[in-house]
Amino acid sequence: MLPQLKALLLALSLWSSLPAAAAPISRDDPESSDPSTRGISTARGSAVVVTANPLASTAALTALNNGGSAIDALVTAQAVLAVVEPQSSGLAGGGFLLHWEAKQRQLAVLDGREVAPERSRPSDLLDAAGDPLPWRQATSQANAIGIPGTVALLWQAHQNHGQLPWSQTLQPAIRLASAGFLPSPRMVRSIRLAQRFGVAHSPAFQALYLPGGQPPAADQPFRNPALARTLKLLAREGGPAFYQGPLAQQILDEVNALRASEPNFQGWSSTDLSSYAVVRRTPLCSQQLQHRICTVPPPSSGGLALLQTLALLNQSSNLASSSAAEPQVWRQLARAQAWADADRLYWVHDPIDGAVPSTALLDTAYIASRARAMQGTNGSRPTPGLPPGIDRYPYGRSNRGIEQGTSQITIVDASGNIASYTSSVETIFGSRHLVGGMVMNNQLTDFAFKPSLGGKPVANRRLPGRRPMSSMAPTLVFRNGEPVLALGSPGGRSIPHLLSRVLLAALVWNEPPARAVGLPHLSRRGTTLVLESDPPLPWPFQLQQLKSEASPRRQSIGSGTALIQKIGAGWQGAADPRREGTALALP
Repeated sequence: MLPQLKALLLALSLWSSLPAAAAPISRDDPESSDPSTRGISTARGSAVVVTANPLASTAALTALNNGGSAIDALVTAQAVLAVVEPQSSGLAGGGFLLHWEAKQRQLAVLDGREVAPERSRPSDLLDAAGDPLPWRQATSQANAIGIPGTVALLWQAHQNHGQLPWSQTLQPAIRLASAGFLPSPRMVRSIRLAQRFGVAHSPAFQALYLPGGQPPAADQPFRNPALARTLKLLAREGGPAFYQGPLAQQILDEVNALRASEPNFQGWSSTDLSSYAVVRRTPLCSQQLQHRICTVPPPSSGGLALLQTLALLNQSSNLASSSAAEPQVWRQLARAQAWADADRLYWVHDPIDGAVPSTALLDTAYIASRARAMQGTNGSRPTPGLPPGIDRYPYGRSNRGIEQGTSQITIVDASGNIASYTSSVETIFGSRHLVGGMVMNNQLTDFAFKPSLGGKPVANRRLPGRRPMSSMAPTLVFRNGEPVLALGSPGGRSIPHLLSRVLLAALVWNEPPARAVGLPHLSRRGTTLVLESDPPLPWPFQLQQLKSEASPRRQSIGSGTALIQKIGAGWQGAADPRREGTALALP
């Protein structure tokens, strides 16, 4: 038995002793963080996997050990997460994949983001008076469910880069859904959070996750036979079976049945599923921190915000001689987060409606001017800038869209292929509607609820066939043309905040992977500075030294960074201890 698998069995035996502490339900951090009583899981070898759950990491490592590629391991891991971590990601959600193909030296983005159905209307999440629905109410609406892209993304990636048979990659998930598994403390706690959410859940959700009004017992195998049947069908017939055929018809029928209780829901057409297409996009790259950092472009705003944050920080601080123990660098990081947010939340939208000025927003002269303005402000909320070539503000300024129920998978195989994949179903358990045992997403709440403000259209407004803005930002870092680090994280609108701090630690402070993921987080949200209250590693200075113009608030931050870094001749992975993540490796 591999040493990593022995360690995994020990970790599983300790799960039952972890407290399932209650957590506040917050639009920013609804999944919260796990009690930091476990050590930081790390692994080093020629091939490494880091996922949000030990069962997914074990299955992915087995796929690599059987000769599979990073993509085979990714398909396996995501399928298992759909079974064991349904609160965060699943087959009826969406995501972004950043993939490095080592032999051809090609970096590509696959966009599997959800799409608004063709009967969508800009006013779908407004009440009769034209005001936005309360957020919690909106999360469970049928109008919040987008056409899922996860299966299409996994299928296309596997067709291009898989080495194992597709059906083989799904077998671990089928076994777990059929035979059952012991639900983790995080899963049980997430069910309790969903129970406290204050809105009605679908009968199928109640029957599976709250039988008799209570979460499943932590010491009894939890089974999802409906999901097992769905996975078996996909294993037998391939990814297209999700979008055409009996399963697709089942999805259409059950989603459209929601019209009986939600008269405002127009339903899905017969072509909404069959016309779904994964979009191959050009990665968004920028030279930052003496490395080339590449991430995903719009409709995600997270990558742009990450690169802008690092660029602004580099203009504002003497990073080369800095260390984690200097409060001034953290203060400047928080400022840079807020200024990057001002731009991305105004300018980013689905590029089907026209190009997003990503390159201009990263222009060196533009960043320098924004950095000067940033240093001359107090704690007021920054406004978006006008990048080169644009002389007016074409959009209304909207409140931000926020996604929460998210997971990260990072994998490097023995051939040097890399997959950094962030996926989501949105809020805890998505919409809490189930079809075929699958959690249906509610990603369309990431559109601006009000389509226009001040007489101008909002950039991220809801339109048929459009993909909502996201904060997901799977990222790869290159030095001298070679990949040296891959990472990503859940965390909703704070994803670029979390990743900028991790990259600062790894690339500037030269912290090892375990410390890079374990150091505390801070997140500037408007005029509030959120400081992590229970970090796995202590703050490297006294917090009273962190004088900031923003109002401080201490709370848990539920990140889930999965990081793999090239160290010497091998790779070292680290899993964020704020979740149940596990890093495993082949020698």
